[in-house]
Amino acid sequence: MIMTGESSGKKWGNGDGKVAGKSQRKVGLVYDETMCKHDTPNGEVDVECPDRIRFIWEKLQLAGVTQRCVVLGGSKAEDKHLKLVHTKKHVNLVKSISTKRKDSRRNKIASQLDSIYLNGGSSEAAYLDVGSVVNVAEKVAEGELDYGFAIVRPPGHHAEADEAMGFCLFNNVAVAASYLLNERPDLGVKKILIVDWDVHHGNGTQKMFWKDPRVLIFSVHRFKVAGNAYVARHDHGSFYPAGDDGDYNMVGEGLGKGFNINVPWEQGGCGDADYLAAWDHIMIPVTKEFNPDIILLSAGFDAAIGDPLGGCCVTPYGYSVMLKKLMEFAQGKIVLALEGGYNLESLAKSSLACVQVLLEEKGIQCSSGAYPLESTRRVIRAVRERLCTYWPSLADELSCKLIDQKTLTPVEHLSSCLPFPSSFFVGREFIVTGARTEGPNLTVLPSLEPRSTSHLSPHSHLSVTNKRKAPASGLTSSYRFSELEDVMVEKVLPSFQEEVMGMEFQDCIAFGK
Repeated sequence: MIMTGESSGKKWGNGDGKVAGKSQRKVGLVYDETMCKHDTPNGEVDVECPDRIRFIWEKLQLAGVTQRCVVLGGSKAEDKHLKLVHTKKHVNLVKSISTKRKDSRRNKIASQLDSIYLNGGSSEAAYLDVGSVVNVAEKVAEGELDYGFAIVRPPGHHAEADEAMGFCLFNNVAVAASYLLNERPDLGVKKILIVDWDVHHGNGTQKMFWKDPRVLIFSVHRFKVAGNAYVARHDHGSFYPAGDDGDYNMVGEGLGKGFNINVPWEQGGCGDADYLAAWDHIMIPVTKEFNPDIILLSAGFDAAIGDPLGGCCVTPYGYSVMLKKLMEFAQGKIVLALEGGYNLESLAKSSLACVQVLLEEKGIQCSSGAYPLESTRRVIRAVRERLCTYWPSLADELSCKLIDQKTLTPVEHLSSCLPFPSSFFVGREFIVTGARTEGPNLTVLPSLEPRSTSHLSPHSHLSVTNKRKAPASGLTSSYRFSELEDVMVEKVLPSFQEEVMGMEFQDCIAFGK
């Protein structure tokens, strides 16, 4: 049993685990300032920074939700639990990396790893990160808590058995899952669903349960960088962590065959409609068949609109709907563990939206508004065809609802993540026309005429017409906000307010149909 509050770091709110105020549900929140000690060695700016969890906690406090939750301090993981999924060599490396004798070698070790930085606080933060996820998962499995959200860092889902990578030192969700299954059989947890909605594929988690039928992994992630549909189909796993691990053909091995489900997006720009289509047509029917005892959610928010790495457009509303749908399973036993998410504002607002759903503060309504991208339909069909042998619910002919499915993203959830007020949207509708071309900082989209315009409202699959930059051929060019690597960070967000006020707008929003 991992003891709550072992960390010497500062606890927040009701760190003794008492509920402040009344709530029909016991929602556990884990936060410990000690995890902020993990930082770049010389104070350089990095997207995976201590402010990620600070911003979330501040947002939750300002919204008053921490007072209605059970607030837990950090818990230090035990080596024997880490070794359930990690090698002894790897555990010893992370454990010793912050010691004085490793000071001179730390940077060299980090340079030999993929997207990893290390400093004197890395070991302590990593142990608290994993221990906290295990602790809150145990409390939810025991029934002491209804739900849990571990606001932890560094992330975990890229970490493999013997290697740290992608900002991840230990695989926190994998350790928690293995702990419940192998160390606490008395809790009756025999089947675990791990949902990973981080925009990057959780390669580490997949490999750790590759042959294990007790764990169903559902991962929805970007797999390809290319935005052009033709190029995307021939672009094999170029989005981080790259390679073929995130392909939909990677379904598991041996007894675990069919228990690994990848939904690999072919392009950026996927938003609420795309993710909810994957939920409704793959994840929900399979989860009904699997019938998990608990759900562990690798809750990365780097598919959120405005994220500098993700290139997708999921809103806080979209995340809240996805979470609400998951709450219908496993007797509602769900634990969220923070993974990625690097736009601090989107990260904090998306986290708040999820906590509010756990507390049942707001009702969730899904209605029409936006279409999934064509590439989304193609991916969903391919995944269903590949997995239908293992999951009969996917063998049925794909409902025409996927073709007609529309998802409303309320305007306040879109505009809250962009640098201009929601009032800007009111009464305004936009359209995109033109032929698709690709360039370093510009994407020209094809004409996307909706069946009707009366139902449309602003959505993340949005490109704004800029007639002042129309090419000589008469085709309309546009900035496409989905291509964050080239456009969002460098061009759109920093100057969006100024740029958009000078544009001419046509009559409706264009969605990826």
